[in-house]
Amino acid sequence: MSLIFNPLTNWFSKQFFHHSSMAGYLEPVIQLFKPSWRDGYYRAKVLSVTLIANKTVALELKTESRWPTHQAGQHIELTIDINGRLSTRVFTIASSPNQAMHEGVIRLVIKQQDAGLFTPFLSRLTVNAWVNISKPKGTFLLPQSNAVSLFAAGTGITPFIAMLHQALHEVAQPIHLFYYAKPNAHLLVAELESLSNRLPNFTFTLLSRSIDGDVVKKLPDCHNTHWMVCGPNDFHKTIRDYALMHQQSLSSEHFSLVDLHSTGDEKAHFQVDHGGIKFSADNQQPLLAQFQANNINVPYGCGMGICHQCQCVKKKGVVRDIRTGKLSDYGEELIQLCVSQVVSDVEFKA
Repeated sequence: MSLIFNPLTNWFSKQFFHHSSMAGYLEPVIQLFKPSWRDGYYRAKVLSVTLIANKTVALELKTESRWPTHQAGQHIELTIDINGRLSTRVFTIASSPNQAMHEGVIRLVIKQQDAGLFTPFLSRLTVNAWVNISKPKGTFLLPQSNAVSLFAAGTGITPFIAMLHQALHEVAQPIHLFYYAKPNAHLLVAELESLSNRLPNFTFTLLSRSIDGDVVKKLPDCHNTHWMVCGPNDFHKTIRDYALMHQQSLSSEHFSLVDLHSTGDEKAHFQVDHGGIKFSADNQQPLLAQFQANNINVPYGCGMGICHQCQCVKKKGVVRDIRTGKLSDYGEELIQLCVSQVVSDVEFKA
C-alpha cells in the first residue's frame, strides 16, 4: 500500500505545498513530538560533550537503530538548533564502524572556531539532547592492499583514527602515520600510542612544521606506498603537487575557507548545482531569474520574497539576501530564490 500511497501524497505535496514529500511539509508539527526530527534524516541523542584539548570537543552520539553503519573514513552532516534556527556542518566520524554496529555510538572530534557560526555552540549541547545526522557519506576509505602512508594535519587526524580502530578487527597492511600539528597540540595522542601497541604493523610520527620543516621533506621516503592525506588546503596542495610530479597514488580529503565575493559592486560568477544540473550564475541578478534563464523549472510566486513559493533547500554555499544584504550560513538551510544572490559556489537540493 505504501508503494502507492507515498508517491501519491508526495505528488500532492509537490503540487500544492511545494515540498518534495508530505512528511517534509509536516516537519515543524512532527518536531513538536520528536525534537530534531527531519524528513529523510536520522535523530541521534547526545551522550557526552567533552573538551579534550584547547578549543576541541569530542561529541559522543547514540544513533537510531535504523541509521546505516558507516565505513571508517566517512563523514556525516550534523544539524543542531541554534537560537531556533537549524544549522548544519559536515564532520568526519572519529570512531570505528565496529563500535557503531555493536553499541550504536559514534564520536565526532571538532575544532571550535572563535568566530564560527556553528562550532562555538557545540559546547552548549547537553546530555540527552537530540541532534540530527545524515546517513554516512564519502569514499575516503583505507585500501585493502599495499602499504599505506597517512598524512594528517590538525583535526585531519579524525578519519585515520576511525580507520586504525577498525583495523583492530581486520587484517591490516603496514601503515605509517605522519601527523602534523603545532608543538604540543596533537590530538588523541594516547589513543595513537595504544593503537600502536595493539597493531603490529602500525607506527606513527608526531611532527610540527616549526621544528621539523615542511611535509615535503618526508615525502621522498614514502614511495612504494599508497598515500592518504587529510588536512587544510595548503597541506593537501603541497602533497598533491608532489604526488602529481612523481606519479604517486594518492587519495585525500581537505578543508578550506569558502571563497566569498560579498561585495555587490564587482560582477563575479559562481557555479550553481541544482541536484546535479550545473550552471554559472552571477552575483548581480536574483537566483530565480537565473534558474529560469537556464530552463530549470522551480516553483515561484510573487517574486518579492513574500509568498515563499520559491523557497528551496540550499545544501551548501553562501547567498546574500537582496533585501537586507545579510549573508547566509554556509551549511544547509531554506532560502528564497527570488530574493537571493550567490556570493560563492552553491549547491541546492532538487
